[in-house]
Amino acid sequence: LTSSAVPFGVVCQPLADVPLAEGKIPVIDFGEAGPVRCERCRAYVNPFFTFLDGGRSFQCNLCGMVNSTPRDYFCEIDHNGNRRDQNERPELCHGVVEFVAPAEYQARPPLPPPIVFLVECSFGAVSGGIFQAVIASLRALLPGMPPESRI
Repeated sequence: LTSSAVPFGVVCQPLADVPLAEGKIPVIDFGEAGPVRCERCRAYVNPFFTFLDGGRSFQCNLCGMVNSTPRDYFCEIDHNGNRRDQNERPELCHGVVEFVAPAEYQARPPLPPPIVFLVECSFGAVSGGIFQAVIASLRALLPGMPPESRI
């Protein structure tokens, strides 16, 4: 992978599929501040964070660190220790949410995905004319691709 300079990615889905009854996955935008996260392990705010000290701090469910609640995210907690706005905040009542990443999360602007063509060039493909047909098709296709394409 290093010598080819082709980016490699993996998409993992460790959680169950979202039931249709739950509707679309909520998209949450915290603005330039970004989502609330644990200072130690960088876990994102989730339904299993425990809010303490009247809501002024929270304990991370992954590493156990107690963090200060950002001022603009503060909300009082009830007698059971739950935030009063818990049911109004998708990140606190849904198992799956999408966070909009602020610009500071990006090392550089996103690039278009690379396009890789794999062409079979076995004896059978070359002698059967398949290889030549694919190359001719690619030559015809390439001029019509957007100039920012990464081929």
